[in-house]
Amino acid sequence: MDIEVHELRRKEEKEWDSFIEQSSNSTFFHQIGWKNVVERTYKHKPIYLIARGGEVKGVLPLFLMRSMIFGTKLVSVPFAPYGGVCTDDKTIENALIEEARRITKELGVDYLELRNMTTKQGSDLLVKSLQVTSVLDLDPNPDIIWKKMRRDKRRGIKKAKEANLEIIWGPKGLGDFYEIYAKTMWYLGTPVHSIKFFENIIHEFPDNTDIITVKYKNKAIAGIFLLFFKEVAISGWSGSLREYSRLYPNNFAYWEVLKYCCEKGYKFFDFGRSMPNSGIHKFKESFGAETKYLYYQYYLNNKKEIPDITVTSPMRRLFAGIWKKLPITIANSIGPTFRRCFP
Repeated sequence: MDIEVHELRRKEEKEWDSFIEQSSNSTFFHQIGWKNVVERTYKHKPIYLIARGGEVKGVLPLFLMRSMIFGTKLVSVPFAPYGGVCTDDKTIENALIEEARRITKELGVDYLELRNMTTKQGSDLLVKSLQVTSVLDLDPNPDIIWKKMRRDKRRGIKKAKEANLEIIWGPKGLGDFYEIYAKTMWYLGTPVHSIKFFENIIHEFPDNTDIITVKYKNKAIAGIFLLFFKEVAISGWSGSLREYSRLYPNNFAYWEVLKYCCEKGYKFFDFGRSMPNSGIHKFKESFGAETKYLYYQYYLNNKKEIPDITVTSPMRRLFAGIWKKLPITIANSIGPTFRRCFP
């Protein structure tokens, strides 16, 4: 069988999404809609590769990112924990990776980064595993999940209920969510996404996104931006106001989301990416989630070693320290300009 690898043509986009829908290796972020979100929000150049042997056999979504801070790279995909080659055929996978390497050299970028959920075998790309995701197996009966949770987590949820916290569902809560999220990112020393980023996600995936907001005495104090893909519900972005932590709004919000997902028939809840053994990681584990290491692959073109741009790297820690000293209004107004460079 002859295999042709080429850049995606507009007329092939529906075939791409049909392949993603049927593939057992695809993620939410492989969809064409994610290409539209990133391109529309931050103007990064998409280079989407498609392999055909008559019908579509595999795909590799890539974006060219240029940054004075982090250099120039091809990444699959930015602003997401997962990406990489999507195919179940090793020959197709190698053909797509080889084309990505060729483009990396042709464009003279520093390196190629493929964000994989699992270990990739048979490739000579370098592999680094610095981050994890936390996945909880769901059950149609939420009580099963309740019993898996740590006792202190259940206690916090009960206290939140005693404080009469209110749950609000729906994209109309975007404004409240964004205000909470922006303040959380400032505290962590990370530039905030543009609100247009979230608006574009809702526009592209109106039936596969939702927002949960927690209110206390009519004030929004916590929120989660959710993504849904096949059997998986994903915590994409979240935040809470630290001054209300005594009310356990995060515990309450995630419990309400987990109940909802169980009742709707989702099989897995992905709490999202974090650094292993961090406070955020341990928070996710306390719900009974299983830790899964992420295996990112690299081809180094103008670099001698794999770059570390995680939040624990010296460069990111230095940046975070400076960022947190900015007044929050200034940090959040210029945040999206910097955030487009933070992949």
